[in-house]
Amino acid sequence: MNARSANDAVIEAEPLGFEPSRVITHARIDAGRLVLAGIVVVVAIFYLVMLKPGHVFVNDDFAAYIMHAKNLVEGRSYADIRYIPNPDAMWLSPASGYPPIYPMILAPVYRISGLDLQAFKIATVLCFVGFLAVYAELTREEIGWRGCAALLLLLGFNPVFWTQRDFILSEFPYLLFSFAALLVIERAYERLDRNQVDIRRALLVSGLVYCAYGTRTIGIALVFALIAADLLKFRRPSRFLICVIALVGVFIAVQTPLLTSPKGYVSAFHFSLHTVAMNTVYYGKTLSYVWANGFSKQVQIVFALLFTALAGWGFAKSLWRDRGVKEFYLLGYVAVLLAWNSEIGLRGLLPILPLYLFYGMREWIRLFEAARLPVRLIAVGGVVGLAALSYAGEIAHERSLPAAPNIADASATEMFAFVREHTSPGDVLVFPKPRTLSLFTERRAAGLSPEQSAEQSLAFLRAIHATVVIDPEWSAVRANGEVSALGGQEVFHAGEYHVYRLNLAGGN
Repeated sequence: MNARSANDAVIEAEPLGFEPSRVITHARIDAGRLVLAGIVVVVAIFYLVMLKPGHVFVNDDFAAYIMHAKNLVEGRSYADIRYIPNPDAMWLSPASGYPPIYPMILAPVYRISGLDLQAFKIATVLCFVGFLAVYAELTREEIGWRGCAALLLLLGFNPVFWTQRDFILSEFPYLLFSFAALLVIERAYERLDRNQVDIRRALLVSGLVYCAYGTRTIGIALVFALIAADLLKFRRPSRFLICVIALVGVFIAVQTPLLTSPKGYVSAFHFSLHTVAMNTVYYGKTLSYVWANGFSKQVQIVFALLFTALAGWGFAKSLWRDRGVKEFYLLGYVAVLLAWNSEIGLRGLLPILPLYLFYGMREWIRLFEAARLPVRLIAVGGVVGLAALSYAGEIAHERSLPAAPNIADASATEMFAFVREHTSPGDVLVFPKPRTLSLFTERRAAGLSPEQSAEQSLAFLRAIHATVVIDPEWSAVRANGEVSALGGQEVFHAGEYHVYRLNLAGGN
């Protein structure tokens, strides 16, 4: 956010980028860009070639995004995905639907390819590729192209991101829009005057900020970051800030009545200091899994503690010295995440892991900035090498585990076919992953909550007039007791899937 000349940027990049001279030629800069572009292309190829068929059940959100996209293409109500919310599981899915930008990305794919999961995955991975290009631009000046290359390798092949490639979820598009917003905001404020208004740049910033918010509601943290950084720079709101906030407000105001509002998230939000404390511990532990290696939990924890200490120190220095938009965005995002009363694991941390890796790697580079070039290269190469061993171990470990239940499994496809053929559109179905069932059967569906007692589950089934229960053996929430209490009769069985027709009138 602080203004600086191009010469200052080059000089600063020298010790962090391992350049032996303060004069960086255009040829060297171009060579660095080519290396970074090459890494991005290699990551893209690996991600696209290694895509798997189908989709795991565990990330049920994917079905909601596809149904929203389908509704956009077919002109139906955006939020009508045949999902019946469970009042004891509001965290499962917002009743008003998910934010619309990711479904808008999927909509053209659906129009061209129909229900082609592989095509949706490709579109999502391309968002990640775009993010990597933006991330390189955002970090290259501060740590030089060699440090940036190390960052791209650390991030692109980290198992957290590698696993995400097979999910039709909003994390990759959100990374693209949020980091593009950070990049454009930083560039806009380098030479911005408080009374200056660049309409084109204001439109670009507001569009990117809205797209981040419209992809994941937590993107509102970008608005907080922009306001905080602007006020610290100018002491009073700049005209540029006022213009951007006004435009973002207009975009949100248009989205709310036409498509969806965040009221589903707001209704599920209940702030408490206890929640903040518990989430702080939970996400602190979860962060260590960024360095999971598949062979030693102790090594994982030690490496995570050391790297997190470096990243925390680097962030604190940047917050004290620069007070830029990246720092305030990270603060705002973490504040919302810790206050949210639902633990969403590494998915919650994934959008800020690139900043975590950036601050940690930057501080590691700075520890060796007084050393000779070979020492600096070895220091960074050592981190990348250790990370590569860790990543390889974790990926090998994950491949050795039993495959997670997948919609492409033969027994699952049999179950979907039975439900489509032997139930009517008026039936109300209950399944642990209700939105997936709705996507592949076009039936109304609901799910039981692990937080419900048996009595509450029965009351919920009666309230929604449930007629069919699908009770898979892999589910953590089994419905055996409820099925017996409601006089359920098994009408289908394939593999792990048991389908029961309920008799609400005859149930106890």
